[in-house]
Amino acid sequence: MTTTTEAPTRFRWDRLTYSSALGYCMLVAGLSVGVVLGELRSEFGISGVVAALHGSTFGIGLLVAGVWGVRLVDRIGRRSALQLSVMSIAVGVILFCLGPAWPITLFGTALSGGGGALLVMVMPGVISDHHREHRATAFAAVNGAPGIAGLLFSLVIGGALGAGLSWRPPYLLLTMAFLAALAVVAWPVAVPEGHRDGEFSLAPFREREVLVPWLHIVNAVLTEFTVGIWAVTYLHEVGKASSGLAAVVASVFGIMMFTARLVLPTLLRWFGTATVALSFLTIGTGALIMAFAPGLPLKVLGLTIVGFGGGPLYPLTVDAFYARAGHRLDSVSMGAFCALASGVAVTLGPLALGVLADSVGLRWALLVVPCLALLGAITQRPRPVEVAPA
Repeated sequence: MTTTTEAPTRFRWDRLTYSSALGYCMLVAGLSVGVVLGELRSEFGISGVVAALHGSTFGIGLLVAGVWGVRLVDRIGRRSALQLSVMSIAVGVILFCLGPAWPITLFGTALSGGGGALLVMVMPGVISDHHREHRATAFAAVNGAPGIAGLLFSLVIGGALGAGLSWRPPYLLLTMAFLAALAVVAWPVAVPEGHRDGEFSLAPFREREVLVPWLHIVNAVLTEFTVGIWAVTYLHEVGKASSGLAAVVASVFGIMMFTARLVLPTLLRWFGTATVALSFLTIGTGALIMAFAPGLPLKVLGLTIVGFGGGPLYPLTVDAFYARAGHRLDSVSMGAFCALASGVAVTLGPLALGVLADSVGLRWALLVVPCLALLGAITQRPRPVEVAPA
């Protein structure tokens, strides 16, 4: 039986925090299908929509987890839910890597996507309950780790493709390495179980203090996740990079996301409440460079800018949601609402880009990203604080 851990007096890396970071690295394993989407399209002759579905299964899983996941967590507890999520990711990746046809690879991504969705639903609440008032720093730190994992997947798989080798063995071996590390670090860790206030309900969506910050998370994930899923394919098909080179240079997206989250405290000191709006504008600028700048180097520069701009968005919008809606929802339900937000974005974003790519081409389809970024910058710009008259 696990016990609730005491919250640190300040943010610090402890065993639970390292376990959370490694859990998100397993999530990266399930989401790194974007690195090989181009290979799948060539190997199986699939359309942009079917390719995008491989990335959208995670979003569908998030929608399911957001609606029904709380009941599962109530029944089996947070620790067992996290174990189930990690094993689902591992089995899903195995099927994805070994599948001889796209229906099997799609089923594998559905399984890993469902496991990743459950992890995303549970983990923010665990981090919030453990770090409490330091949750924004903790969100940024823990969500920085996937950038390193994404870099490894891009470099190792890209190197294999560049050498004329299959992407499947390195993909599978990296996933198993993260699984082994997580098992060693997390096994003795006590997981805070959180508190529940009655039956889970979607009724709080009727309240502005819940709906508005929830929509802000949707907009943030739509803007940055869509580019991340399609980056390798974009650099290959539009930037004319080889499959191996595209996978390697696309790693700048993860590197810059990690860098931005690493320096997030500094960004917040410099820009304060304007950090989110400026991050959206940065993404929009980078996406425009990707779309219109000639040549592969400038398109990679655009992706670099997108990655840095996208880094702060998820941890800051989730923190804002917890701050504004925290007194209306219990900690377990908060995770479900965040999962729903991510699910809507992850389901619609890559799939919409795939549909547009089939209609107008991938270059022009990418222009949906600056539009989303502009919307985010306008709706999440800092508001002047009204001071009551003396």
